[in-house]
Amino acid sequence: MILDAAHDAEPIYLLLEHQGMEPFIDLNVRSKKNTPGKGESDIQISPTGIPICPNGNKMKPNGFDKKLHRRKWRCTPACGCSTAKYGRTFYTKTTDDPRLFPRTSRDSETWKLVYKRRTSIERSNKREKVDYKLESGRHRSTMTWYIRIYATMICQHKDAWYVHQEQELKGVRFEMEAFIAA
Repeated sequence: MILDAAHDAEPIYLLLEHQGMEPFIDLNVRSKKNTPGKGESDIQISPTGIPICPNGNKMKPNGFDKKLHRRKWRCTPACGCSTAKYGRTFYTKTTDDPRLFPRTSRDSETWKLVYKRRTSIERSNKREKVDYKLESGRHRSTMTWYIRIYATMICQHKDAWYVHQEQELKGVRFEMEAFIAA
């Protein structure tokens, strides 16, 4: 389910997870403060869902554990917040906070690819509302409203077919001109 930042609320995430759908919702950063991590940890969580070590540095993503369904974060050894030779590690789970830790990470290529679909839908909505003046019509019945929506959709398909045909005709025209010139 792809939604915009206006739908970024924990109950929506929980409902979609309950229904077996994976939410792709842009993060609406309402708070500028860090929140404490789960349990007795001294790790803070930024408003964008990135763990922050006790020294105030943002931790780097360091893989995903599919068996335990959790994301691993790591602080560099140079930070000095841990005595471990490879740095401090911290784990986050979607079940801890589905809003901050979605199943698909917001900075992943998969997220970007799926979320691109939303922009095409928004362009289609703009075309219906603004170009075809769908909202400015006065309708006395829902039947008239549905007829107008149906006609708008037919016009959108006609426009798409026209653009496709125009591109094909340019190719044919180019081939004919090359044939005549030869």
